[in-house]
Amino acid sequence: MWLSDRTVRHGTIDRWGRRALDLLSSVERELWVVVVVALVADVYLTQTGLQAGLHEGNPLARHLIETFGIAALAALKIGVVGLAGVVRELVPERQAPTIPLGLAIPWVAAVCINGALLVGI
Repeated sequence: MWLSDRTVRHGTIDRWGRRALDLLSSVERELWVVVVVALVADVYLTQTGLQAGLHEGNPLARHLIETFGIAALAALKIGVVGLAGVVRELVPERQAPTIPLGLAIPWVAAVCINGALLVGI
């Protein structure tokens, strides 16, 4: 069978996926640490940004902060981590590490954005 440089042999993606899940499994604990650190950093940087005159971009978070204060943002994020912990127990063990990864990616991005905005002030 002739294969071009764009052809993927059957099973290649499955093997790649298994390897990726194995790697994630080996660092799941560290991913949860990243989630918690990002949560704390995001709440802190959000509070710092609000005090510097910036505005919260997330409408739900903005409403909670305006109504109940910054602690409401922390409570919301802690609730999300709690829900993620429950979901982690419900998904197959092999896929469980994708749960903290799914939280870590956007929260680390938010921390980077908040940090960049604060540097620009």
